[in-house]
Amino acid sequence: MELIKKIHAKAKKDGYLTFDDYMDICLYHPHLGYYNNNNISFDQKNSDFITAPEVSPIYTESIINFYLKCKEHKKIENVLEFGAGSGEMAYNFLKNIKDSDIPKKYYILEKSLYLKKQQEKKIKLLPEKYRNIVEWIDEVKYIENVFLLANEVLDAIPSKILFKENNIFYEKVIKTKENKLYFSKIDCSSYLLKKIKNIEFRTGSSIPNNYIFEINTLYEKFLTNVISKIKNFIFLIVDYGYGEKEFYHPERRKGTIQFYKNHMSISDPLSDQGNFDISVSVDFSRINRICNLKNLQLISYTTQIEFLLNTNILENSLKISDSNKKNNILKTLLFPSDMGENFKMMILCDDIDSNLRLPFKDYRHKL
Repeated sequence: MELIKKIHAKAKKDGYLTFDDYMDICLYHPHLGYYNNNNISFDQKNSDFITAPEVSPIYTESIINFYLKCKEHKKIENVLEFGAGSGEMAYNFLKNIKDSDIPKKYYILEKSLYLKKQQEKKIKLLPEKYRNIVEWIDEVKYIENVFLLANEVLDAIPSKILFKENNIFYEKVIKTKENKLYFSKIDCSSYLLKKIKNIEFRTGSSIPNNYIFEINTLYEKFLTNVISKIKNFIFLIVDYGYGEKEFYHPERRKGTIQFYKNHMSISDPLSDQGNFDISVSVDFSRINRICNLKNLQLISYTTQIEFLLNTNILENSLKISDSNKKNNILKTLLFPSDMGENFKMMILCDDIDSNLRLPFKDYRHKL
């Protein structure tokens, strides 16, 4: 109840809340937001969502194999994981990597105090020599020679919701009246209208009427912060999303935003705030354009199935003795209808050995 009071107060004071502001409050408000209260669970039966590292340690073993491949062509000494969730990936990374390949530091950038406590509990299960490698940070700091990991981070960056009605573009907002929240609209700013015009130009098609879509204006802030402080890095971004033409396809009329609780979509996102997850599919074309402007190199843009099959996941799965369990894990991680093709792996760097050759099928033509 406290969170909804704060939302009402802000909407009343400012006249309305843009959706990205609403999403930010619902997910990240200190103590009351979804990622900062005690309601979030990573138990597969009781959680609102499941991430690949939680499915099985063999996923992280594939990440390790890719990390080792990168080390052959670039000086990599540290790891920085953004938004480490339960700490499962960090735990399995340090548990399964050989001592000779272990990083000097495994940094975790975590802004949620609640999740940080969960991660600390998990890391405490490691031997002391591995525990001492882990360091939590509150913001990006100056680090060199880094393997960067962002697993399902970008989809949780607050996004604006727009729609077209009677040939006019509007921004969706939240207003309050008689102590009830409701969706409303405001005219799009010239800034957003310019972005819409550019989208239509690049995709070669006009956005139709009665069409809902998202534009994220905060990707650049996140990436600029990383690029300005981290030197000599390879950046692996893992998330569900699309290239621009697919993201803004005329048939995708309701946008990509999702509201989930207990693995089920909820019908009313204007109540029970702080107790459900909100996510928006990633526009990987936009990520690529931002990185091009920052002089980053795109090494690969591929699917999760391509990435995992070429980083020995089938070989690693042989250690799972329960065949039903093994098949379910591989189905979840690899099947196109599950994570296999819905999740993309974007690999970026600031400078790379030109001899690095990755075996993944590359889909950058879709960006």
